[in-house]
Amino acid sequence: MRTVTCSSFGAVMREEWSVISSGRWAKTRHRHWIEAEPILGDLGSVTDVADAISIPIGHSREFSLAVTQAVFRLAVEDPLATRLILHVMVPMLAKECFKSLQIIESQGVRLDDSEIITIVLGSASDAIASLVGSEQPFPLRILRQRTIKRISRRRQRLISNLLELTTETPIERSSPIPEKPPAVLLARTLQLAVGKGIVSPDDARLVWASTHRGETSMTLAGGDKREAERLRRRRSRAQRRLVESRSELLEAIAV
Repeated sequence: MRTVTCSSFGAVMREEWSVISSGRWAKTRHRHWIEAEPILGDLGSVTDVADAISIPIGHSREFSLAVTQAVFRLAVEDPLATRLILHVMVPMLAKECFKSLQIIESQGVRLDDSEIITIVLGSASDAIASLVGSEQPFPLRILRQRTIKRISRRRQRLISNLLELTTETPIERSSPIPEKPPAVLLARTLQLAVGKGIVSPDDARLVWASTHRGETSMTLAGGDKREAERLRRRRSRAQRRLVESRSELLEAIAV
C-alpha cells in the first residue's frame, strides 16, 4: 500500500480523481447530472465540470459560479459530486497539510503525516456536508472558510489532548517516558485506562475518535444535536478521568 505524506498528498489525490473521473461510473453519473442540472449540458465530462469550477478558462465568472452551485445541489445525494468538490479543494488542502505539520512540530508534538491528512480530509468532508443542498452566493469561498476553521479547531484540540495526556507532572519530572509516536502512546494509554477501569471501552473509543481522528461530537452523532451534546459530556468526563490518573498511567507505560 502506498504511503501518503503531506508532500505527496496533492499528487495522490489528483491521481485518484483521474482514475475516478475517467471510469464508466463517472460517465453514467455525468449523464444524470445533465438531466438534473441542464447548465452542465455544455460540459462533456465530470472533468470538464471540475475544470469549469477550479480553472474556469473560457467560461464567464457567472457560468463558473452557476456550475459550482449546481454541483453543490447534486452532492446532496451523489458521492461523485462530493468527490468533485473535494478535488477542487486539493490545492488548498495540500497547503493546509504543510501548515498543520509546521504548527504541530512547533508545539513539540510528533505526529504522523497520515494523522494530519486525516484531520484535513475530515474537516473538508464535514464542511462540504454542512453546505451541500443549500443555496449560497459563493459556496467555494464559504467552504474554504469553514474547512480552515475546522482544521484549526481539530488541530488545536489534538495538540492540547496529546500534550495533556503525555506530559509529565512536575513531581515526576525525572520519570522516564518512552519514545513512542503520539498515536501509539495514546492507544496504549487508553488500553491501560480501560484495563484499570478508569474509563469504559466505549468512552475510550470516543476519546480516540476525537483525539486521534479529530472527529467532532456532531459528526459522531450523525448531526443529532441532542446526541452530540451527550457525547461531548461523555468525552469531557472521560478525558478528565484520564488526566486525573495521568501519573498512574505514565508509570505503567514506562515499565
